[in-house]
Amino acid sequence: MSRLVSAGVVATVTLLLMPIATSAAQPQLGGASRSPNILFIVSDDHGWGDLPSNRGKTEVQMPTLDALAAGGVRFPNYHTEPLCGPSRACMFTGQYSMENGMWRGPGKQALGSKGYRGIKRDVKMLSEHLVEAGYATGAFGKWHMGSLEGEVPNDRGFDEFHGFLGGAHPYWVTASSKMMHNRESDRSEGHATELFTGWAEEFIRSSADTDRPFFCYVAYNAVHGPLRTDESKPPSAPDEWVKKALDRGVSFLRSDYVAILEHMDHNIGKLVDLLDDLDIAENTLIVFVSDNGGCTMGDGTAGGNYPGNNGPFRGGKATTYQGGLNVPFLVNWKGRLPQAVVSDAQVVHCDVFATLLDAANIPRPEMNGKNPIRGISLIPHVLSSGNETLPERTMIFELWGNIGLRKGDYKLWSKIKSNSADWKEHVAELGRTDLELFDLGQDIAEQNDLRMKLPEVYASLKTELIDYFANINAEYPGAGSPELSQEKKSKPRDSAPAPAPKHRSQEQFFTNRDRNGDGLITLEEFIGNPKDRNVPALTRRFQKVDSNNDGKLSLEELRTD
Repeated sequence: MSRLVSAGVVATVTLLLMPIATSAAQPQLGGASRSPNILFIVSDDHGWGDLPSNRGKTEVQMPTLDALAAGGVRFPNYHTEPLCGPSRACMFTGQYSMENGMWRGPGKQALGSKGYRGIKRDVKMLSEHLVEAGYATGAFGKWHMGSLEGEVPNDRGFDEFHGFLGGAHPYWVTASSKMMHNRESDRSEGHATELFTGWAEEFIRSSADTDRPFFCYVAYNAVHGPLRTDESKPPSAPDEWVKKALDRGVSFLRSDYVAILEHMDHNIGKLVDLLDDLDIAENTLIVFVSDNGGCTMGDGTAGGNYPGNNGPFRGGKATTYQGGLNVPFLVNWKGRLPQAVVSDAQVVHCDVFATLLDAANIPRPEMNGKNPIRGISLIPHVLSSGNETLPERTMIFELWGNIGLRKGDYKLWSKIKSNSADWKEHVAELGRTDLELFDLGQDIAEQNDLRMKLPEVYASLKTELIDYFANINAEYPGAGSPELSQEKKSKPRDSAPAPAPKHRSQEQFFTNRDRNGDGLITLEEFIGNPKDRNVPALTRRFQKVDSNNDGKLSLEELRTD
């Protein structure tokens, strides 16, 4: 039974949830005059043990995240996919990676080709829901959810994108780096953490001046490699932050790693302070989460040998042991959430999708594409101070044939030979494979296989696991269409614009084009990115629709077109 307990319990996450009244009266949603702003912050390869409010033994100092945790709600039992791209896709779609199409990190194969990896085109992302509901949407930092036509942020619901598309990027950014501003190359220079923060600050400031709520997605590459572990290499963190770590006794091996995290925390503090300065903190939900477990030294985890700290858990990034799955997750909403609260409820990546939809007063769909939504909103649980328990769920994880299933305290684990998206092959392999069974309530380090001691539990969970893989709808829209396959045979692009979505409503088009939220569209906003577009034809159409010839279009004028 899940419950909320005092902050003395070890905890993880800083997810910023829904408005919660702190009076004795039954708390109600909707205390704000409009849908809340959402500041969604993701760290990268940040292990459970290096969030100080989870584990006091870490030498990492993160006063901003400590304060958010102390003023909000933490979930130490948050689970994710153990790799960057799939983890993010699950948070943005409310589904498991085996269902939404991002069964591994995104690839370069064309849509419709064998081995294609990407969020299915009939799967609607969180950002798309929010922009259609009237949110100003901005993404800053690491994307890693696709770089092909139809996959980049501006194709998937974001008005504004400033960052990089791939999975890794050096921290020191030069004019020749792979940074982008929307669909164009960007020549900014500086430290990635500071650039992402500055771009997010600009977006928040401009959005706060409008009547539209904002969704600000800040995806730091901290603390992903490259990091310095060899004295012959330069640090990835600014020198002053490395010096701070070394001066207080942090080992050289951990100094760059610790400095990167502390530098990120300092920059998160700038965003939190900005919300206060603009007097919008009480209408802004903050969410903080790591995408997957940390990289550790010498055990061959994907991402490189780096001195990450996954606390008491076995394994790390790219493994389906708890060290890869169980990561930091927090929620905070100034004046609206109970403070210093820790929930022991078992929650999962796809709950982020359902929770943020609920916060924005958007109904949670039952399906996304041809597979069900798995996430549930955490808001009722938090609003009831944990008295409304979350249902016991079976959580399933897969990466490169690494299989994990958790239900209550029981955990099935195996590494099978199949590492493709052929789920029927997974079914066959699982049928002839002996999995390991752990009781995490007694064995959090996953050392003692109970398969022979608890045969009924083992058989029941294995049957459930096989049934799950047997019933995934693995179809990709357009996969059987030679015409679409030819169209998608293109290299990952930096600047080619995507075609406008078909069947888009005039209201959605208007919302996307009204960049400053003033209720009118200028010719520049109407055209958007002019590269490779028929500007004269668009200008003529604009002038035709502009019935009062004031150089701006209202929604009413657009509807008459």
